[in-house]
Amino acid sequence: MRKEVRLGAAALVLCSLAACGAPDGTPAAPPPPPTSAPAPPPTPDQVAWLNEFCEATKVFFSPPQPPEDLRDEFVAMDLDTYLSSVSSELQSVDFRTTSLAPERFPRGAELVAAYTKTAEELSTKFGGYARQFDVAEEALRGWVAEVSSTLKTLKPQGLDLATLSAADGTVAQAHQQAEKCRPTKEGKPSATPVDLPAAEDGENLAACGDGRCEVLVGPTAVVPAPRRYGFTLFRVRSISGGVMQVGAKFGSGAITSPLDTGRSTIMNGLEVKAVAVGDGKAVLSFSPG
Repeated sequence: MRKEVRLGAAALVLCSLAACGAPDGTPAAPPPPPTSAPAPPPTPDQVAWLNEFCEATKVFFSPPQPPEDLRDEFVAMDLDTYLSSVSSELQSVDFRTTSLAPERFPRGAELVAAYTKTAEELSTKFGGYARQFDVAEEALRGWVAEVSSTLKTLKPQGLDLATLSAADGTVAQAHQQAEKCRPTKEGKPSATPVDLPAAEDGENLAACGDGRCEVLVGPTAVVPAPRRYGFTLFRVRSISGGVMQVGAKFGSGAITSPLDTGRSTIMNGLEVKAVAVGDGKAVLSFSPG
């Protein structure tokens, strides 16, 4: 009898070690995995900190887009403006992060240092491009291609916000709540083309020579420049997506502007208005500003 008891007890021990199933042969359920406590939610200060950080470092998340590939008298200005905007955004990273209190955010000091170091190094290089004057257009195009390619894959030298968000649940929640951390779409405005009204001066572009006209123009029209306003050139640069882009040169410089239906701009004292923008055609008007 004692021998049978000892054998039964031994069988129970072996069964527990081997995870024996139920009497009907069903395998025993595995033990539940250990549970980990959820990450604490971010404080309002932490969300505000990350908002400011993303605004300061937006060149990493939403870099300026290169200009449209147009071929006219204003291309060099487009390319130079793009290089200057990138240089300015890179320079502002260090300046705008100095007001942040890194102790308010998990690994905040490490995060700021990684982004500011990278921005400073690129600013030195790209800033040199932006400060060049009287450079050939092809050289500018090469620099713009280099800069835009670099920005597409730009990451900090060190701790990256995406990596920190993946490792820290509190940071991940703060990132979801921080509106400034969401990518923004940049580029020229777009609008729906409209039916064009009859232009008062039809296609007689010469009527614009005195600074008062309403004419039908195409996407590359050169409109006679109103000399009394100092213009040396006025060109319609493109018409697409319900937007007309115009450019003007005058003694002190040049300016370009995108205009959709009903929108106007003042150029050197002259009001330039897109009366209506259609599909590849537009009605343009000049009047004293």
